[in-house]
Amino acid sequence: MRTALVVHAHPDDEVFATGAATIALSDAGWRVVLRVATGGEASEDPALGEIAARRLRSEKLSRSCELLGIAEWGWLGEWVDRGGAGPGTVADEESAVLADAVRRALGEVRPELVLTVGSDGLTGHPDHVAIGAAVREAADGVLGARVRAADVAAAQDRLKKYAGERQVGSGRVVGVGDEVVLEEIPASGWGEVEERRRQALDVYRAGLGTLPLEDVIEQGGRLGDSVLLRAVLDVAGWDQDLFERG
Repeated sequence: MRTALVVHAHPDDEVFATGAATIALSDAGWRVVLRVATGGEASEDPALGEIAARRLRSEKLSRSCELLGIAEWGWLGEWVDRGGAGPGTVADEESAVLADAVRRALGEVRPELVLTVGSDGLTGHPDHVAIGAAVREAADGVLGARVRAADVAAAQDRLKKYAGERQVGSGRVVGVGDEVVLEEIPASGWGEVEERRRQALDVYRAGLGTLPLEDVIEQGGRLGDSVLLRAVLDVAGWDQDLFERG
């Protein structure tokens, strides 16, 4: 059985960056293994504390993996998600340490294919950028997930209809232009792929994947990059992921 290794910074990155790809690979008979660098603690209620937030996020990740065809997941290391740079974060770690952690995962899993985020981290998040760079340092022929700039712009136009003057996203998600050649990993069974990926988003935030976009906005709460990327998926399609090779 062929094996694919997916490496991400946070739980939920596996949905936004590589969700269609892992479903496609699993359906094609591949064994898909995920390694995650942090517990995504910053995305949960701060009142929980980091330990409880990590535990809750881990439970969500397990359910997401079931939906996305990921056979197993584990930690890449013991870093913490603090929303950006800071003590104990991936963004503040030495690049050589991160690359060594990826090499250990490569030795354990021995994959034929490695997926992560592209050179811009998909969203520009410093944790994402650091992880993507570490994976490319440790492995050859890596596929890094990207979004098109045109799709980001179209998503922002849609969001303005519902969010008005409120900013949606960090401002770091810009996408890539036509000058960069991207490869597709399309999934078969379009309706099922979209349903499973939308359900995986709902695992992390109720309705984020399945509610109409205007209802997601009206829910209130954070209007961060997760909402922007949801809109990008609506524009670009839920059944394929785009990658740069490097």
